[in-house]
Amino acid sequence: MLDIQLGRRNLSPIQRIAVAEKYRPIYEKKAKENQGARNDLKNNIPQNLGESEKKKAAKDREVNSKLAKVANVNPETYRQAKRVLDSENDDLKQRVLSGATSISAGYKELTQGKSEKISHRI
Repeated sequence: MLDIQLGRRNLSPIQRIAVAEKYRPIYEKKAKENQGARNDLKNNIPQNLGESEKKKAAKDREVNSKLAKVANVNPETYRQAKRVLDSENDDLKQRVLSGATSISAGYKELTQGKSEKISHRI
């Protein structure tokens, strides 16, 4: 059912990310199972890949990267949206989910709010 929701063309990126987050336990479990496996063996990565492509192949194994692919968004956008969705600021979450505020603007607002709190403590 989640696959059908992700296939709908009228979902915004933040809505696709919210749906993809429901897959997180599955990907985390798989990552935990693969944790002890040797991923640097030559038969896992083709010989003709360059250094940057090898790094990219390693990054693709990360849970967030896989979930970003599921949601069809950039991994950085996914990371920012996850921070917004996990925040305690319900007003900000609603504005981003409704489309009134972009993901990056919501993330900046969230991180600036935290840095202001830290500067007030000092």
